Amino acid sequence: MKDCTVAAASIPVRQADVQANLETHARIVREAAAAGCELVVFPELSVTGHNASPEVTRVAEPHDGPILEVMAAQARESHIVIAYGFCEERRGTHYNTCALVGPDGLVGHQRKVHASYDEGYRFRQAYEWGVFDLGFCRVGIAICHDSDFFETWRILTLLGAELILLPHANRTLPARDGSLAFDGRGHEASAKQILRAQEEQLAERPWPPRMHDVLARDNAVFAVFADQVGFDGHSTHVGGAYVLAPDGSLLTRSEPDLDSALVVAELDPVVLRHARENPMYVLRKRRPEAYEELTRRQ
Repeated sequence: MKDCTVAAASIPVRQADVQANLETHARIVREAAAAGCELVVFPELSVTGHNASPEVTRVAEPHDGPILEVMAAQARESHIVIAYGFCEERRGTHYNTCALVGPDGLVGHQRKVHASYDEGYRFRQAYEWGVFDLGFCRVGIAICHDSDFFETWRILTLLGAELILLPHANRTLPARDGSLAFDGRGHEASAKQILRAQEEQLAERPWPPRMHDVLARDNAVFAVFADQVGFDGHSTHVGGAYVLAPDGSLLTRSEPDLDSALVVAELDPVVLRHARENPMYVLRKRRPEAYEELTRRQ
């Protein structure tokens, strides 16, 4: 790993409005590049929109379709790596996919493995994990619900990841007054109601979520989180962006808001090296021969 600067973008995404979403991406990419970033991370399904409605699959594309062409042009122009999400059409079905594209074109893509809520009705679940060498660091991707499983983080780390990307499209839980729900019933709620629901959730759980900082520490990896924000025409998203260090500490984060947020952090390879040289680093003490039950029990 080399010294590098990364950005996480919390943005509003319009349901199935690819052109509007691409324009938002282009603006944020330019901002991240102007801030000296080598990588910018967008939320889950950031180009096509997120939910299990038919509208999403109607704008699905193969991984090498027009969306990639636009993103590749932005990456070349700004000399930056872009991580973006889209509904991928592949072999007669659809995947919730995150792609990495750099100045030289497509680097790779990760398809979501664990479906959440209603996603199983529209998206096929993948089985493979990938780690991608960006030149300045090796990156793995845990798309939203994938990051809830410790196995995801451990596999990506064992495959060589130094940085794990966490693109999300978290839908709001019901507000106490019943005005909001993740399934889109919040479309008539005011901005004030949505922000209050966000604040309620953040008051009841740490921000960032405790699980992510623990998993970043246990695996000694940097982590970059980027979430959709606001109402997309179907669902309401809670928003947020942050970057974690390999010891689980917070490098930067956005504040609860209904607007776009772009956070920037410098990643120091010395911090990564020290975390992995710690005598209590669990990957130095693993005993895989004692873990057969993990694969024997279903």
